[in-house]
Amino acid sequence: MPENDKARKGGKQIPGASLLLDKTGVPNLDEVLGGGLPRGTLAIIVGPPGSGKTTLANQMAFSAARNGRKAMVFTALSEPTSKLIAHLRTFSFFDGELVGDNIQFLSLQQFLPEGLEATGEEMIATAHRAGAGLVVLDGFRGVRGVDIDQQAARSFLFDVGTTLSTLGTTTIITSEADARDPSFFPEATTADVIIGLHYDLRGVRQWRNIEIIKMRGAAPLPGLHGLGLNSDGIVVFPRMEARITQQERWPEEQPTQFPLTPGAPVPRAGFGLPELDAALSGGLTRGTSTLLVGSLGSGKTFLALHFATAGAREGEPAVYVSFRESMEQLLQKVTPFALGADLRAALEPDGNMTLLRWAPVELDPNVVADRLLTTLDATNARRLVVDSVVEMERGVYDYAANRVHNYMAALMEALRARNITSLFIKEIRQQATTEIDFSDDAISVLAENVIYLRQVDYRGHLHRLISVLKTRFSAHDSSTLREFVIMPPQGIHVMSLLESDAAMLASLGNIDTSALRRSGRARQRGMKNAGDTGETDEATAEDQA
Repeated sequence: MPENDKARKGGKQIPGASLLLDKTGVPNLDEVLGGGLPRGTLAIIVGPPGSGKTTLANQMAFSAARNGRKAMVFTALSEPTSKLIAHLRTFSFFDGELVGDNIQFLSLQQFLPEGLEATGEEMIATAHRAGAGLVVLDGFRGVRGVDIDQQAARSFLFDVGTTLSTLGTTTIITSEADARDPSFFPEATTADVIIGLHYDLRGVRQWRNIEIIKMRGAAPLPGLHGLGLNSDGIVVFPRMEARITQQERWPEEQPTQFPLTPGAPVPRAGFGLPELDAALSGGLTRGTSTLLVGSLGSGKTFLALHFATAGAREGEPAVYVSFRESMEQLLQKVTPFALGADLRAALEPDGNMTLLRWAPVELDPNVVADRLLTTLDATNARRLVVDSVVEMERGVYDYAANRVHNYMAALMEALRARNITSLFIKEIRQQATTEIDFSDDAISVLAENVIYLRQVDYRGHLHRLISVLKTRFSAHDSSTLREFVIMPPQGIHVMSLLESDAAMLASLGNIDTSALRRSGRARQRGMKNAGDTGETDEATAEDQA
């Protein structure tokens, strides 16, 4: 077939090979299949009742019809084809104008009493007369029941699949069975592609997944992937870990080029808060992930909003993921502050911030990862805030307890590949010191930077403190704590040593008190030069404290 005919028919030629892949029309399924469905292949979709087999097969048939290929759907079910069409009308992929010409629905009930061989011959003859490019047999279990001989069922699949393949026709068979049931394996040997649908009940929750069990001539994404079923039909959510591992290269394929000369300094991703940015040597290192930890009410969300809006003001698109507050609640929180106007401007259609909001209920980690990465790429985001990572980790844990570390590691790799500077909020219990053990925490082990917020009670007043515990690729000021306040209209104000309560900081016993004394003496000298004796006495008292 000439190349222009291939393009017209919607196929994709694999470079260096004769295999032609057709788009399935199912969101993200082509990626999981390794590029698409090989033309002329025999594919079996297998799964339990209600898993979406019929919907998936017909969604692919309508996609083929829209791309100019004739499609035929044979049903072996007892219900009439009119009932199947009525069911399919509820999905957006259904197009009534295609039915009858580009896509035809026929029942095999009249041929089944004549046996499997005769039924197969009738299918082949009908598809050949119509010039079908894709044939669907929906309900192979009904066909298989005609003859209890397992070998007869295998011969039926082989004859139909092989004959239609020589005509360049792709054949899709749906079968009701457990995708991993050994009794299904003998029949499965005839298939070029086996797509397994899983529909599990764990606790009180149902999970839908899809798996490419067998794929000849391509490299599919391995393992289980999320599957959604809505008014648009089937949607596939590729497993993020599989995406990352497939993109990896062996070390020998990435030779080191010498000499390794450093380039020009890259501007940091700042918070727009001078004292904090100074403590971070100008801000967060680009492309790194930061864990922002603190107890309830310590100001984590407020600080994260400063980070996101600071980037938006500088023309850096930001994505803010919220599992707790809605947009209305976030805006209500910052309305009394200047930050409120900045946030509203950033969230405007022509602003630089996108808010993704999930209710923290029965999260599907595959859906979250797919939508997050899609949004990051669509907006060309440079900053990301996740508030909070606890909900994300809990969603992964509910899916599979042993998946949390790999999931978070894959997310970190995906963000680094996009050079996105990210901030993950995590709530912890109040700690008396900065000696916090994160050794069992996946995100904190993977994050390059850690910022710690806390509140302390000193002489009947609560004081908010911030400290930079870790920056993996940059120097930072870890010699002192910094006090900060949240007050209108400025929002967060990180204090200098001179502004902070020196006695309170010194009472914590884990700061550099000599820095306080040096700052006090510097302030004293400045006041003497200005001739302000009152403030000099105050500075001396602060220095002595």
